Amino acid sequence: MNFLPFAYISFFFFLVSIYYFVKFRKEKKLRILLFEKNIDKSTEIERVLIEKEKQYQDIYETANSIIIRWNPNFIVHSINPYAEEFFGIKRYLIEGKDLVIDLFNIQPENVNVMKSQLWNIFHLPEQFIRQEYDVFLPNEDRRTISWSNRILKDAYGYPFQVLSIGNDITNRKLAEENLLKSYERILDLYNNAPCGYHSQDSEGMIVSINDTELAWLGYSREEMIGKMKFESILTDKSKSRYYAIYEDFKRDGSVQDVEYEYIRKDGSIFIVSLNSTASYDKDRNFTISRATIFDITERKRAEQKLNEYSQMIEHQNLELQKAVEEANLATKSKSIFFSKITHELRTPLHAVIGFSQILEKDPNLPTHLKGYVHSLYENGVHLLGMINDILDLSKIEAGKMTESKETFSLVQLWDNLFSMFAYRFLEKGLSFYLEDPKTILGKYYDGDIRKIRQILVNFLGNSLKFTEAGEIKLNISIQEGKDSQTSDLVLFSVTDTGIGIPENQLDIIFEAFQQTEQGSSYKEGTGLGLAISHQLVEFLGGTIGVRSEQNKGSIFSFKIPLRRIRINEDSELPSKMIGPTNSNDLKPIKQEEPNENKMILDYIKSLPEDRQKEILHLIRIQDYAKLILILKDDLSNWKGKDILIEKAKERKFKFLIDFIQSLG
Repeated sequence: MNFLPFAYISFFFFLVSIYYFVKFRKEKKLRILLFEKNIDKSTEIERVLIEKEKQYQDIYETANSIIIRWNPNFIVHSINPYAEEFFGIKRYLIEGKDLVIDLFNIQPENVNVMKSQLWNIFHLPEQFIRQEYDVFLPNEDRRTISWSNRILKDAYGYPFQVLSIGNDITNRKLAEENLLKSYERILDLYNNAPCGYHSQDSEGMIVSINDTELAWLGYSREEMIGKMKFESILTDKSKSRYYAIYEDFKRDGSVQDVEYEYIRKDGSIFIVSLNSTASYDKDRNFTISRATIFDITERKRAEQKLNEYSQMIEHQNLELQKAVEEANLATKSKSIFFSKITHELRTPLHAVIGFSQILEKDPNLPTHLKGYVHSLYENGVHLLGMINDILDLSKIEAGKMTESKETFSLVQLWDNLFSMFAYRFLEKGLSFYLEDPKTILGKYYDGDIRKIRQILVNFLGNSLKFTEAGEIKLNISIQEGKDSQTSDLVLFSVTDTGIGIPENQLDIIFEAFQQTEQGSSYKEGTGLGLAISHQLVEFLGGTIGVRSEQNKGSIFSFKIPLRRIRINEDSELPSKMIGPTNSNDLKPIKQEEPNENKMILDYIKSLPEDRQKEILHLIRIQDYAKLILILKDDLSNWKGKDILIEKAKERKFKFLIDFIQSLG
């Protein structure tokens, strides 16, 4: 056996074994190194993942946006703290609940619509799907949210969760809506303004125009914008004016009230007034104009007519001036005539009144004539009052009225009026009183008490005439001035419960010789009292007014400035203490019923004809003693008989005379 080849083979295997042993040791060492390196890398990756997870959690917890994780079944997986605060609900209460119903608070009838909208995101390829829809807070406050949705998929590509990040854009949407509305309002104002608007560029081309100006011209917006120059709608005469001022306009920046003749699409012409301002770029180059246009065609026509009338009016003015002079002369002559004739009438009238007073007091005057004398006296006084009214009016018209100032008190004024009217109101069954008497205590003024009293007498006289039942009150109120030596504004008002004045006649009652329809039915009066009162109030620097409601009463008032007077306690001025302030405080007088005439007439008509004639004859001759005997012999029970006996006993001459006269 050859030992050498075997040795070579053994040595060869030995070398191979050493080679693989060395290689194995190297590979083992390498694997150990790689394993250790992989462990370090995994640790680093884990650390990075933990850090990223922490960052994500920090973002999730502190984000100022709504973050919701939900699954395709619309079940909430989690919400972040901002979402908790926004929706007002804790996450542990909402997790596992329905997203649409429990978190978004959508009404039942809209749940399916909302879920369909959310389900659409699963059919879109984008990684981030944006949506915008409304949600509702627990207080039913609707908020608009802009959402970014990301679909999370598992290893097999199936969606298992949706990450929705939302931002509240309600205020932005409201701002956008308001901005849009403002733009629409401005556009509406621009297009429907009562004037025209247009803009033209540096070449004179019209680049914008409103509906108003388009309607004037008869063109459409498409026909004009960018296709027509401003000069193309002007007449030749207006073009010359436009060319003359256009370069100066571009330099100066504005023009005012330039008149142009516009040509409509149909060829007709109208006149406008144009105001325009220029805009420039940063290098002071003209870029665009903004013009406002007014249609002044009617104004120009009116001016033309005015010019035509001006000469005629000038001629008429000369004639009017002559007519005014003649009217003034006639008015002056009328005033002089009234003044003289009233003076001439008053002289004999005073004699008539005086003699009637003497006759009435004469003990030898036959009884049957006393009533006639009394009637003569009363009618004379009434006629004198009418003459005085005409004389006052003539003085006012002639400018001869003067103010006679004296120191007086409001208490003094009231006492005078009360003494004049209290019994007259009582005889008619009316109450007459001063409202709030404390107001006038200690009030002294320097003024024309006679004119003030005359105005109030007219007011109270009208109330007496036109009031059949109720009351009449005088109110005096004072608006004091600030300084001790200044004027007070004193308001006098007379309120009654009379027949009132129709609203359509209130404007004429202060005119001379004017009476209302109700007032004209009364025989007394000339219609001058209120006209004179009006003139007197204006003469005293005041104002007069009336308020009335038909069949309910009237309030006549006037206010005048009066200079206040300060007096000492020991002053000898009269009327420091106020007298009676209500007519009801006086001894009552037997009231005459409004229908007494009718009751007496009914009684007389119930008698035989010969007895009727006898009673009427006795009333005419005023033989009241015999009349009373005849009436008492009649045993019938008539109210009219008792009234007639009472009138005869009290010698009511005027009443019985008026009764006879009323029979015709």
